[in-house]
Amino acid sequence: MPSKGNDYDEKRNFIRMFVNAEVQITDPTTAQVFSGEGKNLSGDGAMFTTDAKFEINQRLSLDISSDRGNLASLHAEFEVKRVDQTEDGKFEIAGTMLDVR
Repeated sequence: MPSKGNDYDEKRNFIRMFVNAEVQITDPTTAQVFSGEGKNLSGDGAMFTTDAKFEINQRLSLDISSDRGNLASLHAEFEVKRVDQTEDGKFEIAGTMLDVR
């Protein structure tokens, strides 16, 4: 949440946490599985890079692994909100996590 006591002005509802974690992406309509790399998480969103291009408003299932034994992996239903192609030909996918388990 935004901090009122600091000079820091966060314009989002949740602060982004930068992550470098493996992401398994499943298209529930085809059951096809893709791999990606997590970039950041927030309270209701995520961003990752992958070789696959997805469409705006497309629903996906995400599994974000934790390399720490004391942290559980994150499983979420995800809706694509932004797709940008990077200079190396990959796709940066950002969106909203609808149901986190």
